[in-house]
Amino acid sequence: MVTDPHAALRGLLTGRLRGHERRLRRFTEPDWRRYADLLAGALLVAVRRRFVAGQDRAPVIRFVASVRERYDATGRDVDPVLAEALVWAALGERPAVPDDVAAVVARTVLLLGLLEDEGLTDSERDGILAAAAHAADDSALGVGRQQAGATDQR
Repeated sequence: MVTDPHAALRGLLTGRLRGHERRLRRFTEPDWRRYADLLAGALLVAVRRRFVAGQDRAPVIRFVASVRERYDATGRDVDPVLAEALVWAALGERPAVPDDVAAVVARTVLLLGLLEDEGLTDSERDGILAAAAHAADDSALGVGRQQAGATDQR
């Protein structure tokens, strides 16, 4: 299906950005909700591969600064406070962050940065996608949504 949120996230993670953007433009409201859940799930998995709860704040701050340097050309598209809050929420150390445009943008660039830094193989990337789908499905059942750093406030 052209509007499949899973395919859109796969396109993003594999660097097929034109296909990703094309799918996003065709999303319905339910597609957007599913995509936001998948994105939050993928960020949860990727953050927990890189960081641990209770760790020093400096590595998270440096990572957010690095991501903003790489992906935020204007310096205004990704709020560093929001981006850090998303990381800490994924680690269970802060409250969930509501789903809105700013959060989706921040999740996207954080996820891209985490995956680029890891240099994942195709099978590792597929593992993250599968784990993201599992986390999103748990979220849809009301389990663990807070741990994914998001709420269902759209």
